[in-house]
Amino acid sequence: MMHRDRARLLRWAAMTRRRHRAVGAVLRAAAPVIPRRSPPRAPIFILGSPRSGTTMLFQLLDRSPQLASLGYGSQFLWEMFRPRSMAPGRSHAAGPDDISEHERKVLAWAIDRIAGTMPYLDKFPRMVLRAEYLDALYPDARFVYIARDGRAAISSLITGWRTEGKFGLGTRLPVPLEIAGYTGPVWKFLVPPGWEEYASGRTLAEVCAFQWMEGNRAVLDARERIGAERFVDVRYEDLVATPVETTASMLAALGLAGDTAVLEYAAGLDRNVTQTAVTPPRADKWREENPTEIESILPMIASMMERLGYSDG
Repeated sequence: MMHRDRARLLRWAAMTRRRHRAVGAVLRAAAPVIPRRSPPRAPIFILGSPRSGTTMLFQLLDRSPQLASLGYGSQFLWEMFRPRSMAPGRSHAAGPDDISEHERKVLAWAIDRIAGTMPYLDKFPRMVLRAEYLDALYPDARFVYIARDGRAAISSLITGWRTEGKFGLGTRLPVPLEIAGYTGPVWKFLVPPGWEEYASGRTLAEVCAFQWMEGNRAVLDARERIGAERFVDVRYEDLVATPVETTASMLAALGLAGDTAVLEYAAGLDRNVTQTAVTPPRADKWREENPTEIESILPMIASMMERLGYSDG
């Protein structure tokens, strides 16, 4: 990749959460004196519910010498002006009304330092709940939305909740968790609006189904308001089954047709298992790993499965 100051950016991406917070605090304090920069032109944001292939898609697009990114360290950009503690009524969602002028200014400056005149690429899981927030910041932003069969995504979420030390520190909620099938002290992955109804008295399968449904619902509803022409849709199953063809179509839609580095990586996608995979991907893995739990939430996810065009076969 040909990103400017690449070594510095890699160091940023490797920072701990504590250092991210420290950098965020410095930038917040410096907001009044930070030089004004123009917002990035036509940035690209990857959106998808947790465990739907967003990391795989980011690893693919981040091979492009035509794009600039901060790798996996961008969370501090998007969280530095968000409340740190979770409280009833709060979630990982953010909308246009949550944007302050200081936030707008700091983000424009930071992305300018990262990308310069290159299109900026970003993937941060919580952005699945923030499409309209991003649209308000960058009215020419493009969104790559990856969808995955709910049975597979929810099964992967269940496994992820039960896998210690792999998916970050989680989110501490202001109420005790009483989730059947889970004994940990923190909420894992996405915290959508309405989480209060799922913090106790639910099964882990129901919690994970809720996360999958609300992540997809947020994107689909935002797309209707923003305009479908700004979205490039990708199916996880197509990307895995026909990676080169699916990638070529996506690149053409993004104006990056023929990007050799990305297409070469796509050709070996089956060998490039992402760092967030718990077990190697395979078709219908949910039938082997969590079949009973998935069967229990099929009625719950039926309407979203239909909305996304997935059958129950």
